Amino acid sequence: MPDYLSPTADSAGPLDAWYEAACALAVVDTSFRVARANRLFCRLAGIDENEAEGKRLSSFMSRPSRIYFESVLAPLLHVEGACFEVALSLEAASSSTPVLVNITVRTGISPRLYDVAVFPAPERRSFEEQLLSLKIGAERRAAWLAQLEALSGIGAWTYELRTGRMLWSSRTYELYGISHGTDIDLETALRPFAPAVRRMIEEMLAQPDLATLAPVSHEVEFRQPPGLVRRFKIAGHGSVNQLGEPVVQGVLQDITDAYNSQLDLWRAAHFDQITKLGNRYHFNEELSGRTDPEGTAPGFFLFIIDLDGFKAVNDTHGHRAGDEVLKEVSRRISLYATSGSFRLGGDEFALIIDAQPGTDTAKALAQHLLTDIARPIDIVKETVCVSASIGISHYPSDGCESDLLLHAADCAMYAAKKNGKNQFAVFQPGAAAGF
Repeated sequence: MPDYLSPTADSAGPLDAWYEAACALAVVDTSFRVARANRLFCRLAGIDENEAEGKRLSSFMSRPSRIYFESVLAPLLHVEGACFEVALSLEAASSSTPVLVNITVRTGISPRLYDVAVFPAPERRSFEEQLLSLKIGAERRAAWLAQLEALSGIGAWTYELRTGRMLWSSRTYELYGISHGTDIDLETALRPFAPAVRRMIEEMLAQPDLATLAPVSHEVEFRQPPGLVRRFKIAGHGSVNQLGEPVVQGVLQDITDAYNSQLDLWRAAHFDQITKLGNRYHFNEELSGRTDPEGTAPGFFLFIIDLDGFKAVNDTHGHRAGDEVLKEVSRRISLYATSGSFRLGGDEFALIIDAQPGTDTAKALAQHLLTDIARPIDIVKETVCVSASIGISHYPSDGCESDLLLHAADCAMYAAKKNGKNQFAVFQPGAAAGF
């Protein structure tokens, strides 16, 4: 077969794929006589594969299609060199098959040849209907994704390792405050995160087998736009794209409101609303966490502080004035805490002091604290004074468990009150029996 008659005269590829193609193909000369035809073309025309060569293309058509081809299409092809999606009929024996015909002239070769592609109309319509269905399905899924993003506030993203590109959904662009469609690289995507977070993500992306990266999730600070700090949840996992290339896909969600609400609940459960010191629940947690039944945890002093004369302030000036006194006393007490200050309830407070200074230093600190608490407190247009009784216990000397340590400090505090108030007392073994 001469090269110019080859179905792929402009390439050196094998012909098997052309002969076995899923659509009917043929090559015709300027007289529109068939030079070559593939298997499906011969089957549609109802002839053997060796019978097609030399016959006019129109001879395989129904009479109306043959008249239209010879009178309209053939002259048009000589001028225009191509026609597309022309509805004709191929006739085989007593039946005809509606088809869509595409004919284009080959360029750069002589003599002139045309490539013919014939699609059975029902199959073509079915194919187009499938494409339309796929398009509608894709548009529907895109609409659902957009709706889910709008309702959940979650944005989707993909990072392509080979190109270094970031592919973002509309919601992700909104979260960053960047115009939709802007080209994004990894540096731009990581800019709102703290340096430690950026390093963590860069190290993760540098892993050799990125496609098998297990799902990861982190809650981090997000600084975008500049000056605005939000709390974001970022999650991702390794995968491959349609080209088989490694990518990381994930989601981004602004959880600032939920985080703040959770933080408010935690604060309400752990801190006193009037003084802003840790409450009794928080104190019990802290004390239990610092003690060990074996007495092996680092030592510390526990101060239990009970105000003297506070009831008189409430009775004389009212509870609002009493609250102001509690706030000021709390501020003064908190200056001495090295590991936590707490309001246990009413006019009772607690301090945890690291034990490194030793007992003598703890006593000196207690004396300074008594002096500070006794200083006058201004409330509205008046000045009031309160004092305090302080009980001191030491871990592990006075107890290795939190309950024992608290009981020891309480006993010492009651001893200070019994001895005249406005003073401190260090727990003495054996003193607990009297309280």
